Amino acid sequence: MSAPSVARHRIRWKATVALAGAMVGSASVAWAVSPSPDIVAVVKRIQDAAQRRNFVGTYVVSHGGHMTSSRITHFCDGRDQIERIEALDGQMRQVYRHNDTVHVLWPGTRTALIEQRELVGRFPAPLQPGDGTQLDQYELQTGGNERVAGHDAQVVLFKPRDTLRYPRRLWLERRTGLLLRSDLLNERGEVLESASFSELQINVRLSGQTLLQEMNRLDGYKVSKPVYQSTSLDSEGWTMRPPVAGFETLQVVRRPMAPWIARTAASGVSETSGAADNATVLQAVYSDGLTHVSVFIEPFVATLHKREIPATVGSTSALSHRQGDWWITAVGAVPVAALQQFIGSLERRKP
Repeated sequence: MSAPSVARHRIRWKATVALAGAMVGSASVAWAVSPSPDIVAVVKRIQDAAQRRNFVGTYVVSHGGHMTSSRITHFCDGRDQIERIEALDGQMRQVYRHNDTVHVLWPGTRTALIEQRELVGRFPAPLQPGDGTQLDQYELQTGGNERVAGHDAQVVLFKPRDTLRYPRRLWLERRTGLLLRSDLLNERGEVLESASFSELQINVRLSGQTLLQEMNRLDGYKVSKPVYQSTSLDSEGWTMRPPVAGFETLQVVRRPMAPWIARTAASGVSETSGAADNATVLQAVYSDGLTHVSVFIEPFVATLHKREIPATVGSTSALSHRQGDWWITAVGAVPVAALQQFIGSLERRKP
């Protein structure tokens, strides 16, 4: 595999592990500052609805003239969450999640990836008990009532108070608070990325046992099981000074490049060997309560690390920079100015 191909797949892997999807569209509504409910209550209601409801629907994401769709089945019995996401476009791919265990299956190539993931990839970002101060970076405004996928919805807008994050316009199912649709907007109010349920059934009867059986049907699959090590920037010899306003650390892990290798194998690209098989990367995940930014730190390799200019796909931007013997990449659904602050604040701690 050529060096440019390797670099492209590495960036794709970083974007995949760094970000969650958003749901979007366009509407014309009159906005008013809402004194009640408060912004933390709205976010927690969205989280609770996504975690505690059974639902099945078709989810469509569009940006820059590109469109993808998935079939989502979500089961919850108050104790376990089980989810299946089936890609309806392109190469067949199935993602299963049982609580924090995730199986990614590519039936066409009979390859599978099994990971333990904390729920940091979810939208909105998970709030900790008593948390929510990051959401002070947003102003909550309410719009009118509309319909999405046949359901009555309340429209709300999370308007940032600075230039480090994007506005988000959300449609919440009126009875449950389930997120039906979301716009991610630029500073001019233009839609950067749009995702929405095109059809959705809520509170349907589902069999969690059936989903688990599908998830664990791995006979004949080549399975990759990467192991992650929880750590901290300080113990790894790094510091973020000053912190980026409104963002707090969710987790820091040292992760292998094995997920990237599995994904390239699934796409029909031959696997690499040698040092790449044992390569690891440090990933620090930050959240402002609604969105995430991941910062990846890895040793600089001249044949792989060449592009320092920003790359943007829809709402997701990536920015890389060489810092001495290290290659730093920041990825997130935020303006490039925010990524510049993350990279600029990251310092190698003196021995």
